[in-house]
Amino acid sequence: MADNFVALMKQQQALLATAKKRQGLLPQERTTRREMEQEYERTGRSHLTVQHGNHLIKQTFVGEAYKPSTAEINDLKLICLRDLRLETHHDGRLLLVRVFCNAVRITAVQTGFEDEHDHVERLAVYNTDTSLSPSQTLPRGSVLAIKKPYYKATSDGGVIVRVDHPSDFVVLDEYDPIIPLSLRPRVQAVEEDRTAAEVKKEGNIAVGMKQYRKATKLYTIAIALCAEEDEVLRRDLHRNRALTNHHIGHYEAAHADALAAVILDVNADDTKSTELNTKASLRAGRASYDLGHFEDAARMFTEANRTHTDNDVNIELARALDRLRESKTGSFGFLSDRFLGALPPRLDCASFVKNTEVRASPGRRKGLFAVKSFSAGDLILCEKALCSSLGSDDGQTTNMTINLNTKRMSVGTHASLHTKLVTQLQRNPKQASAYFELYDGTKSSSILPASTAHPPVDVFHVQSILELNAFGLQDAPPEPSSPSTKSPKKALRPANDSTAIFLRASYMNHACDANAYRTFISDFLILRATRAIAMDEELTIAYTRPDPASLDYGSTFSHWGFTCECVVCKAELHPKGSISHRRKVVKEADDFAASPANEASDKVTPTKAQVAAAEKLLKRVEGAYRQPGFAPGVPKLGVTAIADWLMRACMLDSTEPGKCIELGTTVLSSLGFVPSIVFGELVIDRTHCVVKDVVVDTAVYLSQLYEVVEGKDSMVSAQYAVWAEEMWEICKGSKRGFEHRYGA
Repeated sequence: MADNFVALMKQQQALLATAKKRQGLLPQERTTRREMEQEYERTGRSHLTVQHGNHLIKQTFVGEAYKPSTAEINDLKLICLRDLRLETHHDGRLLLVRVFCNAVRITAVQTGFEDEHDHVERLAVYNTDTSLSPSQTLPRGSVLAIKKPYYKATSDGGVIVRVDHPSDFVVLDEYDPIIPLSLRPRVQAVEEDRTAAEVKKEGNIAVGMKQYRKATKLYTIAIALCAEEDEVLRRDLHRNRALTNHHIGHYEAAHADALAAVILDVNADDTKSTELNTKASLRAGRASYDLGHFEDAARMFTEANRTHTDNDVNIELARALDRLRESKTGSFGFLSDRFLGALPPRLDCASFVKNTEVRASPGRRKGLFAVKSFSAGDLILCEKALCSSLGSDDGQTTNMTINLNTKRMSVGTHASLHTKLVTQLQRNPKQASAYFELYDGTKSSSILPASTAHPPVDVFHVQSILELNAFGLQDAPPEPSSPSTKSPKKALRPANDSTAIFLRASYMNHACDANAYRTFISDFLILRATRAIAMDEELTIAYTRPDPASLDYGSTFSHWGFTCECVVCKAELHPKGSISHRRKVVKEADDFAASPANEASDKVTPTKAQVAAAEKLLKRVEGAYRQPGFAPGVPKLGVTAIADWLMRACMLDSTEPGKCIELGTTVLSSLGFVPSIVFGELVIDRTHCVVKDVVVDTAVYLSQLYEVVEGKDSMVSAQYAVWAEEMWEICKGSKRGFEHRYGA
């Protein structure tokens, strides 16, 4: 994959350089109208065949970044197609064209268009709403206003008008006065003097046909047509548009419309106005709920319930109050039926973040800090994803994005999340403002001024932030081989190829010996303390774990643009240590432990020769860690795999419980969990602990072993059992499934 990525990157860079040589020139050849119609008809047919046939891989190459237009349409100067120059962004200009082909979706939505002088060209619009069909995005016969048109040379030698920022094109209303006469519909009734009431009726018809986008546009036109005295009609239109905006995901606009529809100072006996206000309150509450503003949602539903007692209203109010309670208390009932059954891919939960705060972090721009102290295992925060892309969303399509600006590649849902996020941020500008505060790889983020009615969303900025802040919604750590005879419960989690963005959790910085550990239930992030955390201490997580057997250990975090300086990495990269020798020995031990030929399980007991070979490897690995930097308590990650293998092998023999305890202690210590027995009680120093799934099994094994050695009343055995459940809760997010796997 890496070699293919490098080859693709070089190929695209070469094509980009070739295209740049044509900057400022006119195209030598142009496609005719007939050729274009045939091209898109043929592309549409072949695209459908691929979609319904084999698995489809969509490659998108992100070219040189440029800013979207921030100007209003009426402030731009018109330009015609023949005046466009290749490889040029025509800043301050506006291109008005009419679509004459059926649109198709490949990596972009593509079609053919004509300008008022009958000149034709191809159009490609990227990063559009994937819930819309190509014909909904670029309807045939519609007139488009394209801001800052970008005339691009393509890899096949052709040319195209390319739009990367969806805010740079607008499908105009057919009655818009800016449209040249030659581009207007051939048959257009003299309805340009339509009244607001007439347009409202058209909007209502569209709602009846579930054409909510069309209805929203019509209600917007009708509101603009309202005279100053049409206050009743204007409120009706806002109330209706609140409904349609909610249907199309414009929750912020829906909330604003609902509030604009409220009738003030209503008399108690004015039942009609009261009913209309109830509608407005309900629509405002639903918009607030979907924005995660549960306090406002509860207030709106309470107001609706006060004037209109209805079972549906009661249900919505109860739901909002549940979310409000979750956000304030962090009580989610992870062991309730709600979390034990088959889970939906996206959970209906609130975020609980009040015990954390974003602050400046020395040398790191910003970080997330604790505003109270936490004990090991405590819940720090829970966060609902701002936006997610699940493996099940893409069906038989795999998306691949190669960013020529950052030289990074995104595959699968990490790539498809970008388009979904762009769409969501366009719909809800306040969410966009919060998103653009996240780290984008530069020392300071540049946010476009919201000078237009609908602030533009810079898709390149979205991409650069996403590459550094997205979380893979992997299952909780893989189930290790069970010491119990019970089979593990099937994980109720999204597929491994799922990705999401979390506004608060994204501020957490990295440390290999992090003080917090995150896991996921569907699109819900759960963060727990791995050790005691003091008030005002910065919260850290492990972005990924370096491979102690890898020669590229030091470049693990180059993707994020930093070098980890935790005690683990400092020790592993200590200049006076025999780094290459240690890597070689650790790789040999890891390969031994992972080899199917050396299986150690309930089904296969290793031979004495295998155990002897493993013991020699363990001694060699431990010897390789007797190096500067590895003070007591510092994790020795290369020891874990071979020590774990030996512990399980010895457990199968069961004749030397003392030796097994020693090996289990070695496993834990290699991860920075240093156990000791003080006056008959278990004490675990976890100052520099590294959480891995093997910790839980090891703790359960040790509980069983101490019971064998010390009897059923063993205090240490009981304490290891309690600690195992705590570590399960840290690794899995909740205690759900522990009893099923290990027994009571």
